[in-house]
Amino acid sequence: MTTAKGMIVNMKKVIINADDFGLTLGCNKGIIKGIKEGVVTSTTVMINMPYAYEGLKELKDIYFKSVGVHLTLTCGEPTLPTDEIPSLVDDNGSFYRRRAQLFPKMNLEEAELELRNQIELFIKTGLIPSHLDSHHHIHMYDGLRKIVSRLAKEYKLPVRYANEETKEYLEKNQILTTDGFSMEFYGKKAKKDEIKMILNNFEGNIIEIMTHPALLDDDLINISSYNIDREKELEVLTDKGLIKWLEENDFQLIGYNQLKE
Repeated sequence: MTTAKGMIVNMKKVIINADDFGLTLGCNKGIIKGIKEGVVTSTTVMINMPYAYEGLKELKDIYFKSVGVHLTLTCGEPTLPTDEIPSLVDDNGSFYRRRAQLFPKMNLEEAELELRNQIELFIKTGLIPSHLDSHHHIHMYDGLRKIVSRLAKEYKLPVRYANEETKEYLEKNQILTTDGFSMEFYGKKAKKDEIKMILNNFEGNIIEIMTHPALLDDDLINISSYNIDREKELEVLTDKGLIKWLEENDFQLIGYNQLKE
């Protein structure tokens, strides 16, 4: 932007991504509320979850463009038949709930088949994925980091970097990512002042802040230990004072679909 005195100010760009779209109906409603009334500029969908497809239709209806794939191996059921990816599922045919349960048993070839299918199912909805990230940050671990990076290059998609080692790997392989990433807006730190602190301390050009807004429902209580705090996140992310502060402090809100601009 240009100030009244003619000085050029480079606005720092901020992506505020809402994870877990599709997890429950309350997640969908909360994220859409955050988009329409707040500062949520991006979301990632768990395409294997029951509310993914009806939620994506709502995003298409409002012409929302920054929708990525929340690659998932630790929640819900797989998108492929269990006999094609037996190492990824428990005796009930569901994904293991914890990385510590999954990783010792995981066959990486099966993992790649499942993750690729999740991307393909997203594309079949008619939406263009804006980027990739993952549930429980599985893509920042050895093996899966390589798989997700290979898929990102194939589909020409940016990736959330989650930790510095992954950022270095993405940059080495010429995969687009942000300059900064924060997962600090969470739990007791899900406050307006936390967002301000994150942004005031950021020295790069583009940062992503990970969020989990939702309207609380019974499904969310049953499926996730992180539930009540999601409503608190939504309150912050729709706070008009936060919107005003971002504008006054020259932070430009963008989606992952605008990362190349």
